[in-house]
Amino acid sequence: MAGTPERRVWRTRWWVRLSAVAVPVAVSPFVFYAPWSPNPDYRESGMPADDWFWSAVLLACLVLAAWAAFRARIELGAGRVRVVNPFRIHEFAASSVVDVRPGRLGVEFVLSSGRVVSAFAVQCTAAHLGPEPRWVGVARAVTGRAVTGRR
Repeated sequence: MAGTPERRVWRTRWWVRLSAVAVPVAVSPFVFYAPWSPNPDYRESGMPADDWFWSAVLLACLVLAAWAAFRARIELGAGRVRVVNPFRIHEFAASSVVDVRPGRLGVEFVLSSGRVVSAFAVQCTAAHLGPEPRWVGVARAVTGRAVTGRR
């Protein structure tokens, strides 16, 4: 379609999503079917009730992390940026982005209002594959200007 602005989406890396699913799946048998595997003392006496509770809490946290890995994304289209984090959605005009930088929780968009929006979908690590970190490509697409990738 001619004239239609390009829509781009950045999601959490595939290997992060795979790991987020694999860990709860690997842990759940030990929690529910064979709790004596990590602790042989439970074979005779059974697992104490408070250990059942904390095992269920651990598994719930792992499932929540997996859900967060699949939910997080950055969408760019029609001059707007939509940052979908696990518990909140931020939407703003791409033209209001003053700077894009690596942050503690992921790529950070600094807006003209002074507000900083972190996007969990693109983590900013010192080690990366390819010629530049992933956040640099996001910054270039959102701002339309060259970014060095050195901070």
